[in-house]
Amino acid sequence: MSVIESSSRYDLLEWLSQDAKMLGRPCRIFAVLGERLHKMGVAVDRISTGISILDPNYHGEGLIWERGVGPRIRYFQQTPESSESYNQSLWKRSIESGKIIRHRFGQHDEYDQLKVSQELQEQGYTDYVSVPIKFSDGELHGLAFATRSGDGFRDEDVDLFEQISAPLSLICELFNSRQASESILNTYLGTRAGRRVMEGEIQRGDGEHINAIVAFSDIRNFTGFSNYLPDKALLHLLNEYFGIITSRVEQHGGEILKFIGDEVLAVFPYTDAQSARIAAFEALEALRESLADLAVENARGFPDLPAIHVGMGVHSGRVFFGNVGGQRRLDFTVVGPVVNEAARIADLSKRLNQEMLISQAVANILDCGEGTYVGTYPLKGFPSPVNVYQAPELTRSCAFGPGNTAFLALEKS
Repeated sequence: MSVIESSSRYDLLEWLSQDAKMLGRPCRIFAVLGERLHKMGVAVDRISTGISILDPNYHGEGLIWERGVGPRIRYFQQTPESSESYNQSLWKRSIESGKIIRHRFGQHDEYDQLKVSQELQEQGYTDYVSVPIKFSDGELHGLAFATRSGDGFRDEDVDLFEQISAPLSLICELFNSRQASESILNTYLGTRAGRRVMEGEIQRGDGEHINAIVAFSDIRNFTGFSNYLPDKALLHLLNEYFGIITSRVEQHGGEILKFIGDEVLAVFPYTDAQSARIAAFEALEALRESLADLAVENARGFPDLPAIHVGMGVHSGRVFFGNVGGQRRLDFTVVGPVVNEAARIADLSKRLNQEMLISQAVANILDCGEGTYVGTYPLKGFPSPVNVYQAPELTRSCAFGPGNTAFLALEKS
């Protein structure tokens, strides 16, 4: 191979420092970087990174680009297996020492005994360079290059890897910071609300009026539980309950907007009559599946916890979806009479010993109210009594009707 020309080296560093970030996510950047290195005569067949991330489910993100395969992303949970994998890596040695480690496989030394080294050697790699990259907070992360070339890397290749590690660390930190912001917003606000805040809706009053199925759920006798359960047990109970409902709501296209004590507020937006029927159907399916999951857990028995029974209320209509609050402390949520009525119907379900009640508006959307009427009851804060219904046993034909285009579209998807 020819010696790397200084002009090519300069062009690569300039690209990494200026234009590379415009490609978007790092996986695209690494794909272009790998090909550019090859054109420069650097026989790199694999580029990988390992970066700690701020995420409620994962502690690390790994990006791997392989020549002929392309880039892929892996997420790591804090498990004994992932910890052992890290302990058996050259990354660990490089990050802890803060130095570049160069290793030619097949030397039968201590590095060859590492599990990751053995795996890469089995895949045909011959040479490996681990370069620690430093973020602005001083934390070190992993960056590595590997080749299948029989000649391995040249010394000038290793020098180039060290040079490009600085602009690469800036790129990785930039996207890591953005990902952390997105993760925090999605975790605490929900996906739709988090996305809108990221896009700039941060002023008090920012938002819009939308149509949505609004669902409330809360635990029966929660006050009694909170008075005698230890804090740790109470938190365990809430997490089991919230986890079940959140999972089912998100599986059915809804979004959890709030946990208020023991209450859950979920929304399923819609735009027209067809999408309203879909949203209502999915909302009731999500809540029914949540009830079924809770019944299973109750039968199995929560460790040292009482059985969880809930009351649910479902209403539909126009709500404000956006920022409300003080000048320096805002909440992105839904507000309006529809939200208040859904909460009151959830309260009523507990008083009537019903697991779930739906409003007249939801019954009208589904056209399945016949035979499910429960009664007409006053709701606190509302001038007139309202009709409430048991949640009907839905089938897709009931929810959408034979030949309904929305039903056909849902079946297709």
